[in-house]
Amino acid sequence: MELMQIIELVAATIGILYVWLEMKASVWLWPVGIVLPLFYIYISWQSEVYGNVLVNIYYIIACVWGWREWLKHRKDGETKELPISHLPERYLWTLGLVALLFLGLWPLFEYYMGSPFPAFDAAATAISFYGMWLLGKKYIESWYCWISSNAIYCTLYFLQSYTITGLFFTLYTVISVVGYFNWRKLLKLQHDANQPQ
Repeated sequence: MELMQIIELVAATIGILYVWLEMKASVWLWPVGIVLPLFYIYISWQSEVYGNVLVNIYYIIACVWGWREWLKHRKDGETKELPISHLPERYLWTLGLVALLFLGLWPLFEYYMGSPFPAFDAAATAISFYGMWLLGKKYIESWYCWISSNAIYCTLYFLQSYTITGLFFTLYTVISVVGYFNWRKLLKLQHDANQPQ
């Protein structure tokens, strides 16, 4: 087994742990999320999926922020975490930022970074940036971003012959679908628990 394949397997294993923790809405996803991008920065650079390099640098910073966001609701030793919720209507305009980011990244990846698939790279990057912000706020809609960006990334890695990483992004896509339904169930339980008896 080559070194890159070992790195891919380690990254994928950590990634599965990360997505599983995310699916469970566990605050422990954040420290794992700080380590995971270090592997994918290297893999993405080697495979010329440059958008994912940027995404993973952003993930490290966003994981520190997200960890703080999820825990800032704790008071005096309580273990209360940020509840799962829906994206408020007042933030729907932020979807336009995804489109603007995509339009800005596409030419950057095509003309300056030489990405073999700049439109897909830009789309997955823009969606991932937005998804991380949604996740930090614990909005259930973050899962739509993970489903779509993971599906795009699995395609990009397969096209670049990074089969192990492509397979694991396929698995991440499936886990993201399961995660969405799990968070939906958790959101309903939260809602039911807050109803007057």
